[in-house]
Amino acid sequence: METNPEKIWQLAKAGNQSAWQQLYQIFGGKVFQFFLRNTRNHELAMDKVQEVFLKIYRNRESFSYGSLKTWIFRIAKNTLIDEWRRSGNREILTDVIPDVVEADTRVEEEVIAGIEQRQMAVLIDQCLDQLEEQDRMIVCLVYLSGLSIPELAKVMETPLGTAKTRVRSARLKLDSMLNEKLELKKFEKSI
Repeated sequence: METNPEKIWQLAKAGNQSAWQQLYQIFGGKVFQFFLRNTRNHELAMDKVQEVFLKIYRNRESFSYGSLKTWIFRIAKNTLIDEWRRSGNREILTDVIPDVVEADTRVEEEVIAGIEQRQMAVLIDQCLDQLEEQDRMIVCLVYLSGLSIPELAKVMETPLGTAKTRVRSARLKLDSMLNEKLELKKFEKSI
């Protein structure tokens, strides 16, 4: 089984159904997390992942070089922006983000750190909700979807220096919000 996404892509473009499934396994979960964190709607996130992969299939001849990951997340970013435009003002339909456990996550690790991780995840989610859409998208692409700064620059279609500045700015905003929430929790516990 091939593990290089670009090589798998060549097989998929040639019509190999197994290669399409491998691409979905490689990128589907990360694209889903990107939409879930930015829409807070499980069903909408699932629909948008399908929409992205349908666009990938329909436009498969337009991608021939570069980073497949960057191309896929550029499509995802544009799909999210289209959704935001289409819906006018975004509605947050749920405060609870379902957990999506990666197949290689060991249960023991999850149990050991479960409570603290969930508490921190709730705080981070609250902070993400307070970020402006552009900042939240950047944080999700870099820290949740795993894009490098150069890949982010390509996805956002901005110069590398601008991408670095935007990531730093978004991260500082998120860190500041998170520190405020942690300080408030400490204060509440001390009362």
